[in-house]
Amino acid sequence: MPAHFAILRTAKLKSLGNVSASLSHTYRTRETPNADPSRADQNEHSHATPAEVLQAFKERLPNKRRKDAVLGIEYFVSASPEWFKGRDRAFVDGYFAQSLAWLRERHGEENVVGWSIHCDESSPHLVAYVVPRDGDTLNANKTLGGRAAPSRTHTGRAAEAQPPHEPERRIEST
Repeated sequence: MPAHFAILRTAKLKSLGNVSASLSHTYRTRETPNADPSRADQNEHSHATPAEVLQAFKERLPNKRRKDAVLGIEYFVSASPEWFKGRDRAFVDGYFAQSLAWLRERHGEENVVGWSIHCDESSPHLVAYVVPRDGDTLNANKTLGGRAAPSRTHTGRAAEAQPPHEPERRIEST
């Protein structure tokens, strides 16, 4: 039986324009060729519109910040497409609920300002938006860590997954 792997990716959002562009893809307000429009009603969002997420995002930003600060982090959480085959929506929702709980614990519930679950593509996935607050400042470096941090984060998330929501952690490179 082939291995089924957990997928966790992050992207730094350095401007409100980056946030808006990401939200337009997430909320399907722009053409998304890899999404099936007939399944768009299966998607779930934390807010009714991308404008509401953008507003929540702005409200979490400190008044004073460096002009080169990373304003947000976009998380993408999924698993190998084969892992989802034959799973019902309750299972998929459970996997993503666990992932959201992990993000809220890691970053603080108030800093996870929006999320979407997409079921209109080949693999269901969660997209979550986090403001990297460290007290009164933005600090994406501390939030994400150094160069090896993405691997440690991925390993930590995989280790914390509870049965039956535990796809394998990919083999780490050395």
